[in-house]
Amino acid sequence: MRASTVPRWTCIVVLLCAGVLPLAGQQRLEQRLDAPTIAALRPLFELARRDSVPVAALEDKALEGAAKRIPPERIVAAVQQLARDLRDARGLLRGARPRGPISDGEILAAADAPRRGVPAAEIAALGAHAPPAMSLLVPLTVLGDLVQRGIPAAEARRVIEELLGAGISPEQLAEIPPRVDVALRVGAQPREAFFNALPIPVRPPIPQRPPPGPPPAQSIRVGSPTP
Repeated sequence: MRASTVPRWTCIVVLLCAGVLPLAGQQRLEQRLDAPTIAALRPLFELARRDSVPVAALEDKALEGAAKRIPPERIVAAVQQLARDLRDARGLLRGARPRGPISDGEILAAADAPRRGVPAAEIAALGAHAPPAMSLLVPLTVLGDLVQRGIPAAEARRVIEELLGAGISPEQLAEIPPRVDVALRVGAQPREAFFNALPIPVRPPIPQRPPPGPPPAQSIRVGSPTP
C-alpha cells in the first residue's frame, strides 16, 4: 500500500493487562509526562479498554503532545476528544456491522474519515454494504482520500462499493488515489480523474433533470385592456 493511503494512525495490536497499561506503554509515558498528567490520563485509558477503543492511539496522542511541549491540560483535553471520536467511530461501525469483529485499524480509519470531509452517514453506508468478511480499513481510507481530492462522498462511496462487489482487491483499491493525483497534476477535473483512475469501468451517474414545473404565468401590463 502506498504511503498516501495509509491512515494517520497505524493499525496497532493492543495488549492490555487487567486494568493497567502495558509495561512498555507505561514506561514511555513515564519518561515523557509528569505524574499528575499520567494520573489524569489513566482513567481515560482504562475506559477506552473497557469500550474496546484502541488505547495505543490515545497513548500516542499523549506522547505527541509531550514531544511538541503542549501544556498538560491541553494534552489531557486532546486525548479526551480523541477517545470520544474513537468511541463514536466504533459505535458507527458496530451499527453498520452488528456481527463480527471490528479491528483497531477500522476504528482509526472511521474516526479519521470525518476529519477529511466524509459524513457519518457515508461511513455507515459503506460499512453496511461492503462484503461482510472484508476489512474496512482500506475502503474507509480510500474514501477519505477521494473526498479530500474533490470527489463527492456519496459518489465515491457508491463506486467503492461497486468495485468491492466486483472483486477488486484492497491493493487495487489503494492504487486509485495516487492515479487520481497523476491526472489532477496534468489538469484533469476531479471527477474525470477519478473515473479514469478506476481499475474497471464504472459508469458515472446520469445527472437527474429537475421535474418540469408549471408554465410561467403571463404578466399583464398596467393599463392594457383586460382579455
